[in-house]
Amino acid sequence: MIDTPAFQYHSGELNCENVSIMDIISTIGTPFYLYSAARLEQNYQRFSAAFATLQPRIFYSVKANTNLSILHLLKEKGCGFDIVSGGELFRTLNAGASPAGIVFAGVGKMQAELEFAVKSRIGWFNIESICEAERLNSVAEQSGDVVKVALRLRPDVKAGGHPYLVTGHASSKFGMCPDEGISLIKRAADFPYLELGGVHIHIGSQLADPAATLAAIDVVLDFIATSGLGQLTKTRGKVPLLNIGGGFPVPYHDGVAVTSIEDFAASIISRLQPMAANLNFAIEPGRFLTADIGALILSVQYKKEVDGHCVLVVDGGINALLRPALYDAYHRVLPLTSPKSNEEQLLTSIVGPICESSDVLARNRILPCLKPGDCIAILDTGAYGFTMASNYNSQPRPAEVLVEGKTFRLIRRRETYNDLVADES
Repeated sequence: MIDTPAFQYHSGELNCENVSIMDIISTIGTPFYLYSAARLEQNYQRFSAAFATLQPRIFYSVKANTNLSILHLLKEKGCGFDIVSGGELFRTLNAGASPAGIVFAGVGKMQAELEFAVKSRIGWFNIESICEAERLNSVAEQSGDVVKVALRLRPDVKAGGHPYLVTGHASSKFGMCPDEGISLIKRAADFPYLELGGVHIHIGSQLADPAATLAAIDVVLDFIATSGLGQLTKTRGKVPLLNIGGGFPVPYHDGVAVTSIEDFAASIISRLQPMAANLNFAIEPGRFLTADIGALILSVQYKKEVDGHCVLVVDGGINALLRPALYDAYHRVLPLTSPKSNEEQLLTSIVGPICESSDVLARNRILPCLKPGDCIAILDTGAYGFTMASNYNSQPRPAEVLVEGKTFRLIRRRETYNDLVADES
């Protein structure tokens, strides 16, 4: 499969697909998030091909990028959706998603959210405690519907690229320990409106390699074999669902290799293929599909010298992109004009306008000598970029733009000052 990056230089200017980013700036100004439809399709096809042997149902993790246009593109490819809130359910339905293709995860589902999801007749619920099972059973009873449920297990496997991205260890707030899951299955008769049919795991994000996922899968396979879940589903003439979650890595650094999705999938397929006749599979990619489709486009407002090196103040900071402050995340930075071979290079940091010392988007990068009015692209921000943006310091959130071949369109307008106070007037 040909690997075509979303952002490349053409005739000295940085393009998204076949559109000059400078042309977009001249139309809508900055700041804005910019996404490539072609790269999204490429990522989805690559991911689907990697896991094709298992024939899993793919549920995109909506929290990575919630824009309706992105959701619609994935829906058109036949993708399902993994949601974690009533708001995400509302979004996916507005994007035209089939309710049967939606799975509702999340540790703190509210009463009203469960009622909305049951009324919408979504496909699955990933439940995380006996207490949640009791609430969901009550909600389903009121509607008269039996709902499909997978138990999210906490397999006591620690993995992830940052402590805040680790979700499968014993002390995590997410999921239930295997013993709690066994207790719930033994009480299946107490939950007549829940069809206990599967197990779900998600142990973390930016997983370095498949080893931790394979360890978690072993815990789940043992659970299915010994907990009574297999027999419970067999009485209905079905086989259990194993939802292995997501967390697949993407390369944020130039020159730093990560495990390819093909190698990641091959290890998982090798472990699960012998059970394919007795299990159905689901998988929940998020970051892998959308991270490298996006860039945050910003313009330089001021240039300063601080402690002997160049600092550029741009028109978006942690209000637009929280990841560097929250996760100490690294994002590549490119000028919109291709650097010339003899051009002066400076040790440069990129900072935002927010009144916090943590408002630093990139530290100590080697960049051309940029000045106020020049623009930059912060790459690999299509996942957990706009979706984590805020109005801190009463800053309007950026616009969002989608490129499709030689054309671009605004898929979310930039907020205005009036938007900031619209709900307070």
